[in-house]
Amino acid sequence: MPALNPKPYRRFNRVLLGTAGGIVLLFIAFNTWVNPLWVTPAPWTNKDLAEYRPIYRQQRTGKAGLVRSVPWQVGFFGSSRVDIAYDPMLPGWGDKKVVNLAVSAGTLPETAAIVRYTLDRCPLETAIVGIDLGDLTGANSGYRTTGFMESPFNPKGDAIERELRYLGGISTFEAAVNTLRNKSKGKLPEYTPQGHRLRHQDKPDVRKIIYDDAIPHALRATRRRKHAAQVHQYAGNEWKMSLLRQILDDTKKHGVRLVLTIPPSHATYISVYEFAGDPDPFFSLDREIMTRLVADSNAAHPDAPPAEIWDFNDYHPLNCEQIPPHGIRMHWWLDGTHARKALGDVMLARIMGWPVPEGGEGYGFQLTAANAAQRIESLKANYVQFGKEHRDMYDWMVEGIESYQSTGDPGAAEPEGAQAF
Repeated sequence: MPALNPKPYRRFNRVLLGTAGGIVLLFIAFNTWVNPLWVTPAPWTNKDLAEYRPIYRQQRTGKAGLVRSVPWQVGFFGSSRVDIAYDPMLPGWGDKKVVNLAVSAGTLPETAAIVRYTLDRCPLETAIVGIDLGDLTGANSGYRTTGFMESPFNPKGDAIERELRYLGGISTFEAAVNTLRNKSKGKLPEYTPQGHRLRHQDKPDVRKIIYDDAIPHALRATRRRKHAAQVHQYAGNEWKMSLLRQILDDTKKHGVRLVLTIPPSHATYISVYEFAGDPDPFFSLDREIMTRLVADSNAAHPDAPPAEIWDFNDYHPLNCEQIPPHGIRMHWWLDGTHARKALGDVMLARIMGWPVPEGGEGYGFQLTAANAAQRIESLKANYVQFGKEHRDMYDWMVEGIESYQSTGDPGAAEPEGAQAF
C-alpha cells in the first residue's frame, strides 16, 4: 500500500492556522482601534470614540483602563453613591485631571485595592473616598461577584490571560461594536470619559422606589445587625478596619491628601434604623472607628497631609427634601440613598472650600475624634425634630415599614452599605 503524502494535510493545517491567526489579528486590531473599555490603548486608537465607550456593564475593567490612560491628579473612590454624585468636570477643578473611580456596590475590599492601583500609576494629589455607614462593622462584601476579580484592580488575577482577553476577546469585541453603535446614533452612554456615571439615572417613580426599596433595605440591614449583636459583641470588623488602615497608609506614603466622606442618605431612610430598633441606629461605632483610625494615622505621619472626614449623613434640610407625589422627580435625590450630581456639587464645594450652591450652607460636618460623641447626640435630637417638623414624611415612612413587615421576605439578605443601584 503506497504511503500517504503528508503535504496536503500540512498545507490544510497551515491554511487553517493562518486563517485563525488572521481572524485573531483582526479582532485585536479592531478592539485596540476602538478601545471600548480603555484597557487597550494603542497609537492607532480612535480618540473620537472616547465619549461613546459603554463601560457600564464592566465598570471595574473600564475604570482600571481609565487609570492606565491618564495621569490623574484627583480621584474619587467608593460605591455608587460617589459614582453618581461626584463630578470630575466642575469648574473649580481648573486644569487638574480629575477622575471618578467609584463603582456600583463597592465596599472597602474593592475601594482599598482601587486606591492602591491608582496611587501606583498616577501622580495623585487628592483622594476623596466615600465609606458607606455599616461597611466597617459588617463582614460581608460582594466583591467576588461584581467584576472586580476579572479586572486589573485584582492584584491576584492572571494578568496574561486577562490582557489576552482584552485584546482579542469576544466580550471586548461586543463592547467595541456597541461603541460604534453609540457613535452612529449619537447616543452617549451612562459614563463620561472621566468615569462619572452622569447619564440615564432617573427612575420612573422615586416615591415608589423609596417606599418599596430604600425603606426595606434599611429594615433588612437592621435585622442583620440585630442578629449580629445577639450572636457576638457588636464591634468593628477587623478585615474592613485593616483595609481602611491600608488606604490611610498608602495615601500617607504617596503624600496624598485623603478626604474620607460619609455619603448622605435621605432622612426617611436614616430614620428607619432608629424606629426599627437597630442596635446602633446612628452608626456611632462606624464613626468612632473612622475617627480613631484617622487620628492614629495622622499622629503616626506628622509630615504627610493629614486625613480628614466629612460626614454628610444627617438631617440637614437638603437631606429632608420633601418626597414628591408619584411620577415627580426630586431635585437633590435619585432615591433614598443616592444623591444627584446637584447634591454632589454641594459636597465637593464644602470639601474643597469653593463657593457653595444656594441651599447648601452648613451642609456636612467635619468629624473628628473630639466631636464624634457630640455628633451622635445631635443626630438623636435631629431625629426627634424630623418627626415633628416633617410629620407627613415620618408617618409615610412608618407606613412603609409596617407594609414591608407584613408582606416582605423576613429572610432576605442585605449587604453592607447602601443600595447597589
